[in-house]
Amino acid sequence: MPASLTIFEKEHAAREKYIYFVCGLAGVLFAYLGKDYYPIHPFDCAAKLTIGAMVSLILCVAFGMARIQVYIKALNINREMLCATEELINFRESRIKWKTGGANYIINHKTGKEYGTIEELDKDISLLQTRRDKDHHRMEKWFKWATHLFIACHLFLAAGFVLLVCAKLV
Repeated sequence: MPASLTIFEKEHAAREKYIYFVCGLAGVLFAYLGKDYYPIHPFDCAAKLTIGAMVSLILCVAFGMARIQVYIKALNINREMLCATEELINFRESRIKWKTGGANYIINHKTGKEYGTIEELDKDISLLQTRRDKDHHRMEKWFKWATHLFIACHLFLAAGFVLLVCAKLV
């Protein structure tokens, strides 16, 4: 296994553990604050800050869970794009072999389709290239959304901590 793939797997696992930790921390803090919370004076400053902290922590969990789902979708599109890239490489190698006289026909091992002419193969190469390029664009958008959700999750976590500290100091 290439070193880059090994490092990617470790990085990916660490990233996923981290976001689960953040969501778990926010959820536990929310549960801790909410379990016995009964505001004596619901309009006093401490009550408002505590409620604000609880809302912020719940939003942290919501954005964190949304980030996990969006990131999984982006990885799924990335996998599809990589499969298309591998298929393109195989088609191009087969095309070269065919042009040099090393093969009389080509079979698409994924679909079982047999190509009788090089034009049919070129057409499928073109379609696959177009699909891969679209998937790459979609993947970039999903990863961008995952990044935005990651940032929002952390902002709400920080806001929850700040509001909680302020509520305890008031």
